[in-house]
Amino acid sequence: MEDPRKTARELIRNRTIDLEDLWIRYWAEGGNAPVLELDAYVFEIQERHPFELRILSWALEDLGIDAPL
Repeated sequence: MEDPRKTARELIRNRTIDLEDLWIRYWAEGGNAPVLELDAYVFEIQERHPFELRILSWALEDLGIDAPL
């Protein structure tokens, strides 16, 4: 299954979504990382709890993007 961080990276790089919109959805789903930590997590510079992958996947779904987990 594809890592939702990869999906998020591609969408951010292609300017399909921006980090702030992703962060707002991530936060609404229960994520607790500040925006810069989410950025580091999406780009695999920093690790977070494995459950954060699910939260990120939910955030992408809220944005109308199918992000398999």
